Amino acid sequence: MEGAEEDRSEESDNNDIADNNDNADNNVETEVQADEIKDDESKAKKAKETLDESDVDSDQSCPICMDLWTSSGEHRLCCLRCGHLFGYNCILRWLQTSCTSGNRRCPQCNRKAAAKDIRMLYAKKLTSIDTAELDKLKKQLNSVTAEKNHIEMELSKYALRQKLFEQQVSSMRNRISELENQQSEISVHSCQNISKHMTKKFHLDRSIEICKDGGCRVLDYNPWYGFLVVSQKSTSSLFSGYGIKKIDSDKFQPRQFIFLHSQAIRDVTFNSSQQSILLSVGFDKCAKLMDIQNHIIMHTYQTDFPLWSCCWSGDNPNIFLAGAQNGSITQFDIRHTSGPIETLDSPGDRSPVVSLASVPPNAGSAISRGGFIACRLSTCYAYEQKESKYIPKQIFLEGPFVSVCYDEKNNHALISSRPNARQPHARHVVCTIEKGNEESTICNVVHTFHAGNSQQLLSRPCYINIENDTLIAAHQESTSCISLWSMSTGKQVNNLPVSDPVVDMCTIDVNSHLFLATLSAKKVRIYSHG
Repeated sequence: MEGAEEDRSEESDNNDIADNNDNADNNVETEVQADEIKDDESKAKKAKETLDESDVDSDQSCPICMDLWTSSGEHRLCCLRCGHLFGYNCILRWLQTSCTSGNRRCPQCNRKAAAKDIRMLYAKKLTSIDTAELDKLKKQLNSVTAEKNHIEMELSKYALRQKLFEQQVSSMRNRISELENQQSEISVHSCQNISKHMTKKFHLDRSIEICKDGGCRVLDYNPWYGFLVVSQKSTSSLFSGYGIKKIDSDKFQPRQFIFLHSQAIRDVTFNSSQQSILLSVGFDKCAKLMDIQNHIIMHTYQTDFPLWSCCWSGDNPNIFLAGAQNGSITQFDIRHTSGPIETLDSPGDRSPVVSLASVPPNAGSAISRGGFIACRLSTCYAYEQKESKYIPKQIFLEGPFVSVCYDEKNNHALISSRPNARQPHARHVVCTIEKGNEESTICNVVHTFHAGNSQQLLSRPCYINIENDTLIAAHQESTSCISLWSMSTGKQVNNLPVSDPVVDMCTIDVNSHLFLATLSAKKVRIYSHG
């Protein structure tokens, strides 16, 4: 029995040993299985990572230009039928210009391709560049570059023009030098001739009393009929008002008085082609046409404002202009008796139109077709017809203005001004009116004659055309005299003392004998040249 128990004990030990060995084997197998699972998980993770990386387009640049492709614009992402990716403008340029018509292929795999095979793509997780602002800047750059090229071209043109102008200026300077030399020679001869003629000076011939009570204001000479007309106040108790007195130029004898206006006459002038027509304007707001031969008032034109000045248009002898106290200029046609044709408003100046002067046609001036010059107290304008309407162009001289007259012989305007804050002297400016722009003219000053430091009256100067010279006659209030300046030398050549202020003057030519007529409030003085 003991032997049997030993046998069972040994068998039990062997079974325990076997169970332990089985457990060990199971643990090893479990560990192996765990390691295998870990390896599988690592492989799966690596596979997943590899898959994730493959999902991303790692190469984000165009294989042609090596620049990053974009999501819009000219270099947006596209592909061919073969699947290779490119920037759109690169592959299009490759197919159209780099390849021949029969050998258009993909630049990477050489498979046949054409422009129609290009397809726009949207890649997964594409890192694209927003080029909207860049494209805008490129367009601006192209625009600026084009503008720069245009400016450079214009600059080259202007540089060429500048070179041409410099050559012209050089040529003109040479010409001026030649003319100055000629002028110096001519001046010597002129001075010799003038000195001979200056021995002939104006001296008082006679004095004619017109009106004891005063009221004389303007005068004008009619060379065709040989008489002088002077405005005066009526001396008749039956007809109060103003008219004109005729003075013949033969013996300078006063003739009849002709009544015209109910208030003071401010200006008179004869028609240049219809010699018997006298135009007069006055403070009674009327412009009147009179037949000076028959002493008949042909027509009366009524206006809305007192009239200060008048003249005939230099481009049409049927047109006359009347300047008003409010700065307006009214245009009339003697063929239309119903009323004015047009009223020309002042360009921003409401001061009275103190003086008007006819300007005949002159191709070289700013009034080439003829017209007139108007002086208001503050501004001076030249008027010329354009499309049947008078257009004003400003003459830039300093006022306050007194009068304007025009010398047809030399095409010179004589514009007179009172002293102002900047100019302490009264001035008589002789100038030419040259072409400027649409709004103004160029005033080339030939001479400026100073006439004392006071000018209370609106005294009118005049031109005196003598042989080989032209004189300017003007009254100087500060010295109580009439000064005469030579246009050729610019110097004063004569001085005529007067006892009362002169308001108007004109020249009279009788059988080649020259006279100067001056008018004060009461008298006409006749000065003879000889």
